[in-house]
Amino acid sequence: LRDLTFDRILNQDTRTKTITYLCTLSSSAAILIAEKTAFSPDSSTLLTHPLTPPNILHHGSNDIYHWFLASHSAGLCPDKDPRGADLRFTLIHPATETHIRKYSAQKWRAVVETPEVYDKYVKKYVEEKRGSGRLNWVYNILDGKAERDRVICEDKDEEWGWVVLPDSKWDRTTLSALYTLCLVLRRDISSLRDLRKKHVPWLRRLQSSISAGICAAYPGLEEDQLRLYVHYHPSYYHLHIHAVSLEHDAGAGQYAGKALLLGNVISQLETMAGDDEAGFQNVDLAFTVGEESELWQRIF
Repeated sequence: LRDLTFDRILNQDTRTKTITYLCTLSSSAAILIAEKTAFSPDSSTLLTHPLTPPNILHHGSNDIYHWFLASHSAGLCPDKDPRGADLRFTLIHPATETHIRKYSAQKWRAVVETPEVYDKYVKKYVEEKRGSGRLNWVYNILDGKAERDRVICEDKDEEWGWVVLPDSKWDRTTLSALYTLCLVLRRDISSLRDLRKKHVPWLRRLQSSISAGICAAYPGLEEDQLRLYVHYHPSYYHLHIHAVSLEHDAGAGQYAGKALLLGNVISQLETMAGDDEAGFQNVDLAFTVGEESELWQRIF
């Protein structure tokens, strides 16, 4: 982290207390996201410089993604107690032009993706984004090659299975800010568009088992205190489910035009006309898209 050269600020969010920098590391682009962790009742320190905290803990890595916890307060050591962290860093290196656009401040547009637009333009885009190693970090987790120490709960069944990990946005201790991510083991479903009526039993099992697994891992939680949802469009095209505490405001990721509650997705599939192959490939989907995104620039 101390070898980073700061180029410019890409974005900052006063609501989430997050600032995103474009940097250079080893002659290539990097993105550094600095986020204030949950305030403790006796918190009285303020950030003086993002990379001067004396105590920095490397909290994990997977492919191009790296996470750190830090504290600039005397006596608080993240390596001994993560609750002592004042800051969380996410480092993306090397960062592509796509990453830079994604994390830049931008204007937003509301669009409608018809089945015809999906078939003619978007499907090819999705297939491109699933190739060229872009999902390596996901497959590293599914194959047990990375982040095994972060797994909260899992089901290893090849057809029905899944694995739940803490999202990098969560400090793993503050239950009111719980934010977890469930990756399904099967690799044939890229997004909401691939879901069919025949998947309803599988989705119902996912819904119940994910909630039960998280609550078993954190006894202070109950299943009706969790919000389970999927994104369209997602950040990456391997089906995954966000499981978040109802007390946690996850920002734009929970807004209409981005998030769809898993229970509503299941209900909509169940009530669709047609046989087991009927599904979201046949409906218009409305969502928001940033002007810096490839979806907007290349398609919409």
